[in-house]
Amino acid sequence: MVPSMSGRPSIWSGVFDTWDEAVSAAGSISKGTSQVFDAEIWMDNQESMLTSASSGVSPRFTNLPILIGVSGARSVVDLGGGSGWTFELVCHNNTMAIQKYVIIERQNSVDAFAPRFIGDDRVQFFASETVRHDWLNSVDVLYSNSALQYFPDNKFLAELIVMCTPKWILLDDIQTSMGGEFFSTQHYYGTEIPCRFCDVKKLVRELQQMGYALKGNWNYPASIGGPWEHSLSKRTDTLHDIGSPRSILVEAT
Repeated sequence: MVPSMSGRPSIWSGVFDTWDEAVSAAGSISKGTSQVFDAEIWMDNQESMLTSASSGVSPRFTNLPILIGVSGARSVVDLGGGSGWTFELVCHNNTMAIQKYVIIERQNSVDAFAPRFIGDDRVQFFASETVRHDWLNSVDVLYSNSALQYFPDNKFLAELIVMCTPKWILLDDIQTSMGGEFFSTQHYYGTEIPCRFCDVKKLVRELQQMGYALKGNWNYPASIGGPWEHSLSKRTDTLHDIGSPRSILVEAT
């Protein structure tokens, strides 16, 4: 693990050109990050976040309530929405704000948390492994918080955009690169998982090509491990330098 500028261990280790190389380095049994996101410790954390949000305390920063407040959005698809804590947080502030909230998660998370919302017709859970085009109708907002970096590329995001044709796309806490996209491993809940550092300029171009205009691109206020851990490599080129976590907002043209 690479030392950080503060002398504390960095949560990231290694620089890789491909997702598969990062998967191999992380020692994953299967390609992807399924193991840690199915683990009991992660589920327990999501349960705690849901409890916190239900009490009106945000367990992590989210720009979604602000967007809903100013745009009047009433329907959301949340990619990587975990236990549904963001829905609970929005509803705690305004119980009438949301008419439809769809959470896209791994099957184990769907099984664990969908029963918590039985009786609330506004909330739906769909497994990312099996979600289909005809299951999602048009929504006001496609949202994601700290999820894109655990996908090998933006392909699934693009597929969801086609499925739900959102008016707004809000992406919080994107781990970014100062140069081109690259991959690393991240120490996460006691294990190593592959992680992607996104080329934000490339991501914005891809969204623009899908018919969206950039409305905002700003620093996300809380990084995974703090700025002292943003020292992943001793390489002097900026291609593999870590940028600040970002939030991006685009609107359909």
